[in-house]
Amino acid sequence: MDPDSQVDAVHPPSARLHGQTGVVFESRVFRVERVEVCDRDGATRLRDVVRHPGAVTVIPVLDDGSIVLIRNHRFSLRRWIVEFCAGKLEAGEDPRAAAFRELEEETGYRAANLVALGTFYTSPGFCDERMRVFVATDLTLVPARPEIGEEIEVFNATRAQIRAMIVDGTLEDGKSIAAFAKLELMYPEVPVR
Repeated sequence: MDPDSQVDAVHPPSARLHGQTGVVFESRVFRVERVEVCDRDGATRLRDVVRHPGAVTVIPVLDDGSIVLIRNHRFSLRRWIVEFCAGKLEAGEDPRAAAFRELEEETGYRAANLVALGTFYTSPGFCDERMRVFVATDLTLVPARPEIGEEIEVFNATRAQIRAMIVDGTLEDGKSIAAFAKLELMYPEVPVR
């Protein structure tokens, strides 16, 4: 059974769509809709929701068990942060194809093996972005192809180093922390196959 339907069966929505949905803003990455809802107390409220096509993040595992991460200069933060490679889905794009693409573009590695670890919502309080998590193994070096404007540095770390980076705040990217938690719980030992 789909996990979403399991939750909905136990906890039916407390707010129901009441009025029309209107687009407030639209960009090449997402759009913002203003929605009129009726809360369980009967009050009508306006909610703004970010609609996102979804994204992928990839945990590349080298033959020695170390993991490939990136330092990514995020304009929104005006600084560098540590994370796993990731990117949004293009219209109609298969998530596996996007994972292979993002891995090569951002890290310069091609994977012979890609394992899906599942999904999670990045910020469900205001956004419907669903992140798909993959682990990539059997990696070979290829030329990286960062998008125009991307500033990325690639480096490797052990699982113990990643755990320490999460604890000390060096790794503070939520999607990467959640993806790493999935890896740790689903595959506590390498290799991942």
